[in-house]
Amino acid sequence: MPEPAVVAAAADRLRLLADPTRLTILCALAQGETNPSCLAELAGVGVSAVSQHLGKLRLAGVCRARRTGQQIWYELVDGEVRALVRQLLDPAAGTDRATRGAVAPAAAQVRS
Repeated sequence: MPEPAVVAAAADRLRLLADPTRLTILCALAQGETNPSCLAELAGVGVSAVSQHLGKLRLAGVCRARRTGQQIWYELVDGEVRALVRQLLDPAAGTDRATRGAVAPAAAQVRS
């Protein structure tokens, strides 16, 4: 069993990802660097709401900002979050999991 502190840290990370707007932002950032205006359009919310979510993600160390003139660009820097987002939302990954789950019991029956 993992230590309680490890479980608590995992729960905190999952709470951070649980918001649909933040998860949408993370999906976009997993594809590459972008700006709050683009993220707001993708998430269907205002730029101020996106900025609040980006602030939480930045404080958690999940993403970082880079300023170019007056424009701010954000990138996803947490590889574990990137992998988790892809695993949760990549249709191909979901198909692979479903296929593996369907194949494993059949293979076990053949051996019996």
